[in-house]
Amino acid sequence: MDFNKWNPFWATCFVVLAFLIIVGNSLTIATLLRKKFRKGPHLLLISLAVADLLVGCTIPPSAVGMDMLSHKPEILLFIWPVSLFVIVSSVFHLPLISLERLHATLRPFRHRQLTRKVYWVAIATPWIISASFAIPRFALRRFIQPSDEVFFVIAFATIPLLITCFSYFVIWKKTRQSRDKVKSFRQKKEARFLRIIFTVTAASFATWLPFQLYKIVVGLSPNVFLPFSATSFISLLQFSNSFVNFVVYFLRFPNYRKALLSSVFCIAPRHETITNPLPPPQPSSGV
Repeated sequence: MDFNKWNPFWATCFVVLAFLIIVGNSLTIATLLRKKFRKGPHLLLISLAVADLLVGCTIPPSAVGMDMLSHKPEILLFIWPVSLFVIVSSVFHLPLISLERLHATLRPFRHRQLTRKVYWVAIATPWIISASFAIPRFALRRFIQPSDEVFFVIAFATIPLLITCFSYFVIWKKTRQSRDKVKSFRQKKEARFLRIIFTVTAASFATWLPFQLYKIVVGLSPNVFLPFSATSFISLLQFSNSFVNFVVYFLRFPNYRKALLSSVFCIAPRHETITNPLPPPQPSSGV
């Protein structure tokens, strides 16, 4: 079977992935908006889910519709910067979340006093960064050579990766020093949440970095050629980083999983049958 010529196969893969991303992140947003999750750190996860949801919306036109929309370049001209904007925003959420976890680890008491205003400013940061990155990149597209594009790719790839690695390294050093201390229930809960976020971040970078490395190699060596199937697989792997958060939350986040299943299948949690019993019968008013 020649995958280089069988384009409908890859088109189907991209459409299915887009559907999974949209559904998974929509469920994540709906679940984390529930009252029990409506906290500062979860607001950052909601913003990440919104960015990933928009990535899923841009996959069909940007990855599948290039051939079908080739006769309408004005549509492609609009799709490309929007796709770049949401992808950059999704990636820059990861170092932001790692910095928030670093602050929670180093200064737990001050972290608990953070107001919603601080989190709204934090949420706006990756969107502003992505706009400041995508708009100049789009405006200067006619003047950028393949070798010049390497600079944008390296900045786009290394900055969030270095910030994230530094944050989790410091967190690891701090938790290693306090390993022998007795932890409270809150500290254990924070540690479990940190492991979930770290898993999401590691999986996102693992699926996203191969495409960036490929872009750097092509920019430095234009003669490098990969089969269509290989480039399609790398692109598919890159877009899949917008779906791994839903998978990790579902597998590693019990409270999220229970809330999601109760919403989808209308299953009432067990504790509600205990904490919300039926009212006792009223005494008779007769004589």
